[in-house]
Amino acid sequence: MIKLFWNTHNQTKPNSEDEKIKEKQATNYLWGQYHKKSSDKWIYEILKKVKYNTIENVTDLKKEDTLIIIDSNVEEKSELYLKLNIVCSKIFLFHLGDEFGFSDLSAVYKNCNYIWRPFCSSAYFNHDKVKCIPIGYKSGVLDKKKKTRKYKWTFTGTPHKSSRHDLLFQFSDIKPFFCHKTEKFDVKIISVDEMNEVLSSTEFVPCPNGFFHPETYRLYEALECGCIPIVENAYKYYDRLFPNNPFIKVDKWIDAKPIVLDWDSNQIRKKSDECKLWWDKEKNNIQDFVKNKIIT
Repeated sequence: MIKLFWNTHNQTKPNSEDEKIKEKQATNYLWGQYHKKSSDKWIYEILKKVKYNTIENVTDLKKEDTLIIIDSNVEEKSELYLKLNIVCSKIFLFHLGDEFGFSDLSAVYKNCNYIWRPFCSSAYFNHDKVKCIPIGYKSGVLDKKKKTRKYKWTFTGTPHKSSRHDLLFQFSDIKPFFCHKTEKFDVKIISVDEMNEVLSSTEFVPCPNGFFHPETYRLYEALECGCIPIVENAYKYYDRLFPNNPFIKVDKWIDAKPIVLDWDSNQIRKKSDECKLWWDKEKNNIQDFVKNKIIT
């Protein structure tokens, strides 16, 4: 039987007397909760073509079950995966988080039949048992299918790094726009409902690189809501991850200004439709790949 176990939120609560260890426990605990809250809809969409039973505890596993496990901070759980490998006939891991990619994951990955993970790096682009998947959109993001889009562009997030400051500077005279700046990641953010309203009313979404890795939720939320993403072309990351993608790519944010300012409604509609069709096809391809790996 195929069983699904979501394990990201089952982290050790901060309890160590060592302050450094306690701080790390607190970070892992918060991120584990975040992944469950923010990524469940995306992961369930990826798995929509697979039939499985959801379990709440690994004690619900029986000998020879096939396990789909969604997890984070796996580098600290090698003993768990060793035990799971003894019980299960196959283990398929969706490894969330790990944006920095500094940890040695071999002790866990060797006990899995296949792994899907976001935040791709050179080590995983051509790996024989690891497939890179998009980080996806935050749970609850939904296109409200507005007939007209009143904002030329939208940015929500933390304006860290010079690139984001330059983006806001270059786009500041392109109106109307929506901008909500935050001081830290996931602090004083707008609600998902408001995000849906804003993105469904936006034509272009500039997608600067993340804090450490190029990928952010922003790109996939834009695609989900029918916006046109404009991505930084650093390292040609998205061409490696998604060959033949339809995104607008720029080396400098000033290069995007004439596009956002001068494109007419037909150009905007054509590119928006192209991005939406591509994204629907990409999601379908991911679903088929996941299904074929798990059931064969």
